[in-house]
Amino acid sequence: MGSAFRLLTILLVGCLAAKLGYLYRHAKNASEIPSSPPAFGCPKLDEAAALGRFRRLITFPTVSNVSAPDHVANPQAFHDLLAALEESYPRVWQQLNVEAVGSGGLSRLITWAGSDPALPPILFVSHLDVVPVTPGTEDEWTHPPWSGALAGGFVWGRGSLDTKFSAAALLEAAEGALAAGWAPERTIMLAFGHDEEVGGALGAGAIAQLLRSRGVELEVVVDEGGVVLMDGLRPFSSGPVALVGTAEKGYVNLEVVVRSPGGHSAMPPIDGSSVASQLGRLLTALALLPAPSRLAAPVTDMLGALAPAAPAWMRLLLANCEQERSWLVNRLLAFAFRRLLSGETAAMVGDSLALTMLQSGVAYNVLPQEARLNFNVRLLPGSSPEAMLAHLRSAAGWAGVDAEVTAVKGMGWSASNVTSAQGPHFRALRRVIQETWRQEGKPPVLVVPFLLTGATDSRHYAALSRGGVLRFVPFGVNKAAGELGLLHATNERVRAQHFAAAVCAYTRAFQLMAGPPAPVAAGDAGVGVAGAAGAAGEGSA
Repeated sequence: MGSAFRLLTILLVGCLAAKLGYLYRHAKNASEIPSSPPAFGCPKLDEAAALGRFRRLITFPTVSNVSAPDHVANPQAFHDLLAALEESYPRVWQQLNVEAVGSGGLSRLITWAGSDPALPPILFVSHLDVVPVTPGTEDEWTHPPWSGALAGGFVWGRGSLDTKFSAAALLEAAEGALAAGWAPERTIMLAFGHDEEVGGALGAGAIAQLLRSRGVELEVVVDEGGVVLMDGLRPFSSGPVALVGTAEKGYVNLEVVVRSPGGHSAMPPIDGSSVASQLGRLLTALALLPAPSRLAAPVTDMLGALAPAAPAWMRLLLANCEQERSWLVNRLLAFAFRRLLSGETAAMVGDSLALTMLQSGVAYNVLPQEARLNFNVRLLPGSSPEAMLAHLRSAAGWAGVDAEVTAVKGMGWSASNVTSAQGPHFRALRRVIQETWRQEGKPPVLVVPFLLTGATDSRHYAALSRGGVLRFVPFGVNKAAGELGLLHATNERVRAQHFAAAVCAYTRAFQLMAGPPAPVAAGDAGVGVAGAAGAAGEGSA
């Protein structure tokens, strides 16, 4: 309650700085909640069989490893997974063009030729690799990490969330559409990389290079990133919110080297010159002097989209602050995001800098002569590695630390461009979500653009896409129950009933984004729709 009150105070102060007449003129629009499109009749699906095919994929420990050949820890696991895909989705492998791409031929590019070759293709992206299970934690899992167990309404295992779910759902949707005799007007491509978790250079990077060599221009890219927050995005909304990433942060590693004369541990210096003293001052300086906060797209787009569902006291403020964008309002909202909400929101309004590695010392009784620190930096759109280098050097100077600060070569990229939330592709995906995630008698699921603070394979394809990149996988998580934190963690799991809803969503995405529509009789299955709506209700309870 205290944080909400402080946020309210800041918002009020900021918006009082805006023109009162402007607030009045736009009051009506800010309070309107858009109407929901009609429900989409999901094609019939043998849910148990489809779920079984997805669960089988989890049993293959396809762990990527940047130090291993082809970036894979166990090549046989990948070959077994690829064989299982061909066996599970025979129509896709027999009727579409499936190419082995990338180092070791472990990635797949699947092309479903459209009837109109003049239309640029749409690319759906997923990946087949997963992060490792931390050695020694296997017994901490409720169900074994490579089991694909179905228990308690969840599918358990490494990769269930990230992101064999989307790979299986995309293939299941394509298999079903082929069985129904549907064919697209616009070419559909499915790209499945094998090393996304370690940067994607040998998988998605190779696929992108192949497309570039063929002169392919993409209409739009749809990748992982956003999900449905079933319990809302508080304090803005308590109803389900679908987050669609329209941008993602950049990435760079900065290395800091601190040196000292060293000496015997029995006689540590008292003048602050030891490595330990210098590190203490440097880390304190970075905590006291964070990178400047700023509010920009797509976070401003997110605030405007949240306004219709926000509490009455916040509704006008969000909508009009986003439109007015005065310097004062921008700064105050950025401060609120950084200081009053959470680490997740703080990362959306600033370049983040996290100490991830520290190496120092050679013996128990010897003072270190050197310490090497690695800071992982995530950059907002418009920020540069050079600016963060300057910031880190400035903090070191303020702390009186003579540090050597450099960027690690070959391990970074700029933030993506921002895809328009007003464009036709975002509107089509919003319609897909609202048609397949519904609660009878309740407002439509709010579909909101957001800034993805992590990284995806989409950056390899972004330069090929004239319509940008959208990042969303159609499953829901209950944030309050900690389900969002299960990615890459012990007991990773996904709600089983959401798989059929995801197949339905991708089927509808094929129709709306690649055409032509294929109306389904109302009696043909609202299974996916009902499953999603039921889960949303459960999450909100």
